[in-house]
Amino acid sequence: MKDQIIRITAVTAVLMAVLILFTSLAASHAFAGSNIPVTIDIPVTYIVEGNAKMAGGDTVTLTADDPSSPMPGGTEAGKKTITMKNEGTYSFGDIYYEGPGVHWYTITRKVTAKKGVTKDDSTFKAKVIALNDGHGYVLVFKEGSDEKSELVYVDKVAPATGDTQSLLLYCGITIAAAASLAVYTASRAKNRRRETKNGSK
Repeated sequence: MKDQIIRITAVTAVLMAVLILFTSLAASHAFAGSNIPVTIDIPVTYIVEGNAKMAGGDTVTLTADDPSSPMPGGTEAGKKTITMKNEGTYSFGDIYYEGPGVHWYTITRKVTAKKGVTKDDSTFKAKVIALNDGHGYVLVFKEGSDEKSELVYVDKVAPATGDTQSLLLYCGITIAAAASLAVYTASRAKNRRRETKNGSK
C-alpha cells in the first residue's frame, strides 16, 4: 500500500511538472513578439481653391498633449513645425513607439494674412493608437468635434478682381463691338434713306 502511494505521488509530481512546463511554454509563445515597435507619421494635406500662386507659405505645428509622448525627429522645445509652401501632402516625420499605447497630439496653423485669400485656421487633434503587434493607427478630429475628419487645410483665393488689364480688355472689346454695331446700323439707315430718295425721282 505504501509503495502504491509513493508511485501515485511520483506520477502526480511528474504530471504537475509537465503541466507547469507546458503552461510556461504556452505563455511565452502567446506573448512572444509583444510590444513590437510601431512607426507612424501624421500627414497634412494642403489644398488651394483658386490661384495657387496666391497662397502658401504658412507653418503648421505638431505638439504632444502629453510631454512624455514620442515625437518625430527634428522636434524642438516639444514642437515640430513644417512649412506648407505649395499644394500637396506634407509629413511631420516618422514617430517611433516602443510599446503599445494611446497618444494625443494637437496640430495648429500659424496664419499670415494675405489679401484676397481666405485661410483655413482650423486646429486638429490627432489620436495615435499603437498596438503591440506592430501596427499603428491615426484618428483625426477637428478641435471641438467628435466626428472623424481629415487633416486638411483648404485656402480659398478670390477671383483676381484686381487684374485691371483683363478687365480693361473685356471692356474695350465690349465697347468696340457696341460702336461697330452703332456704325453699321447708322450706315444701313443712311443707305435706305438714299435708296428711297433715288427711287422717288
